[in-house]
Amino acid sequence: MTGRAGRRRLQATRRQALVALLASGAAACAGGSVRAGPPRPLGLTSLTVARELAADYAGTLRRARSLGYSHFGFPLGPQSPRHPAVRDPGEVAALCRAAGLQVGVVRLAHDDDYPRQMEMAAKLGASIVAQSAADVFFTGETRGKTTRTAFEGWMERLAVMARAAREEGLRLVYHNHDWDHVPLAGKTPLELIAASFAPGEVDFEIDLGWAYVAGVDPLNLLRDLGPRVLSLHLKDVDASCSGNDCPRFVAPGEGGMDYPALMPWIDRVTDAQAYVEVDDPVDGMEAATSGARTILRARAAT
Repeated sequence: MTGRAGRRRLQATRRQALVALLASGAAACAGGSVRAGPPRPLGLTSLTVARELAADYAGTLRRARSLGYSHFGFPLGPQSPRHPAVRDPGEVAALCRAAGLQVGVVRLAHDDDYPRQMEMAAKLGASIVAQSAADVFFTGETRGKTTRTAFEGWMERLAVMARAAREEGLRLVYHNHDWDHVPLAGKTPLELIAASFAPGEVDFEIDLGWAYVAGVDPLNLLRDLGPRVLSLHLKDVDASCSGNDCPRFVAPGEGGMDYPALMPWIDRVTDAQAYVEVDDPVDGMEAATSGARTILRARAAT
């Protein structure tokens, strides 16, 4: 099997197998009890509703609160030199409070002034700060590829972030993409971080959609990392999307990951803060609405 058509068939087969594995895992857990207690929080990331925020920031946050969201995650600055400036984080935090939302996971800017950023995050009321990616995956010849030597060199900067976070009483998490599940000379980037840093130094924000794209069973990933998973990004994957001109990621419940079956299992094994995140949706508010409906219904049914 060769060529683009062959690769697509292989990808489709792998995704079908993973869907079956996810379904079997969820079914296996169906007999267990889900943790009882108060309603679990549900967050929304700014990426999902970026266009709506640009048009009406305060109104978008109020709408998010009305949909059942409790937390809002946003960046402290541009994520890379290519990204535009962001709204002042202090203003965003104030708008969150006015809308009845709590400041959620905040994302580090690409600047390396980590002590200043951590101090800002603490003043905003955040407890978790995320590093969205290792820039060595963007500075090489091929996006998403690097070497183990380069990644281990980058982890020295991750250690600087960790020290700055600890000094402000914050938890630092690393966010995964599909390339973080590809071995570098025997170990994946996630495995290298887990082995190099103690729990509480650097933990994880697991994006279930990116793990699924990489062919990794998200349920096993959460189980393996255990309490080191402090935050989750919930997005779904459109298996029919095979080109660059279609949205690969969709709202939870609109793709092939079966979130109604997954959420009870996820809530059973982790206390991580969960956030709906859809990358560049056609209609951000519709994606936020659909995602909240799916997650909240799945939780109410348990």
